[in-house]
Amino acid sequence: MSRLPRDVRELPVRVRLMAALDALPETDRLVLSLYLLEGLSPLEIAGALRLTSGVVEQRRVAALTTVARELGGPSSLRRAA
Repeated sequence: MSRLPRDVRELPVRVRLMAALDALPETDRLVLSLYLLEGLSPLEIAGALRLTSGVVEQRRVAALTTVARELGGPSSLRRAA
């Protein structure tokens, strides 16, 4: 079940994506942003945030899973691309 309010869930996918990203814990949001937007590798992210690469991978997967769930599943992410 989505934690986003019903009025947000009914907005266009891009708006819902931004709301889902904003709702992530700070570390998850940073990891996902550095990975997807900046194109950094998990090792580069680990160095920048002073985390292990294992923690970076865990946070990246958790963030992607959360965003996909908030958008209604993996098919929603494909439509947003």
